[in-house]
Amino acid sequence: MAIGTALSYPSRHVAKTIAVTGADWCWVDAEHVAWSQDLLMECIQIIIHESGGKMIPVVRIPSKTAFDYMAWCLDAGAGGIIVPHLETVDEMKAVISACRFPPIGHRSFPPFTYLPGVTDTTPEGESVFSLANKHIALIPQIESRLGIQNLEAIMQMDEISAFMIGTGDLRLDMGLSLALDGPEPEFVAAIQKATRVSKAHNIPILGAAMGVEMVKQRIDQGYRAVVCCMDLHTLAYGTIKAVGEARAAAEEHMRGVHANGNGNGSI
Repeated sequence: MAIGTALSYPSRHVAKTIAVTGADWCWVDAEHVAWSQDLLMECIQIIIHESGGKMIPVVRIPSKTAFDYMAWCLDAGAGGIIVPHLETVDEMKAVISACRFPPIGHRSFPPFTYLPGVTDTTPEGESVFSLANKHIALIPQIESRLGIQNLEAIMQMDEISAFMIGTGDLRLDMGLSLALDGPEPEFVAAIQKATRVSKAHNIPILGAAMGVEMVKQRIDQGYRAVVCCMDLHTLAYGTIKAVGEARAAAEEHMRGVHANGNGNGSI
């Protein structure tokens, strides 16, 4: 089970901090965050460097047709990409073509990171291109009724490493409230289908699991990589909790001080 965190702040400092937290992988979100291309590439490399290669950056690109971002992120060293709103076999074929080197796809070799004799050291019988084709993860994000409808056909493609269920957008597409989970029959049926397809094709599911009980639930549903926390939520909720606890303690103590007649009225 790969336990991950998420980087949404376009910040070198936050990337450095996340890199030393011990998570197995980091979901770098470029779909809902307006990263500059240079900073995004730099933070991918920061995560790799500061973690000593122990944390794998996986980038959710801006869209399923952001082929330039696919090339930039992979050339920068990303271990995989998440492709949002993937719905059809033809869309997945286009992603595979952009992200796999020949003969599988048409990804162009990176001339400005490829140094013969320096960066092309590989085990015997392999090349940097064959290794990239084997190990770079391609992860379609399924988050609509159409995507669920086509899920079986999409997952028959050999180049898919895992798939992500975007539960929030999937529920909105179904006319349901925003949530990570829910009891509604159509939503439950979609998750059950995802579990069946995952097991049938031996393709793991990736997604969010907030809290210990949800982690256990996700494992039972076929998830093998989860995001257990996000930088935004950790900062916001952690700060809210600390401030609330400090305020409550201060108010309780001050009441005791005044009740004992020790208050000097200076504050």
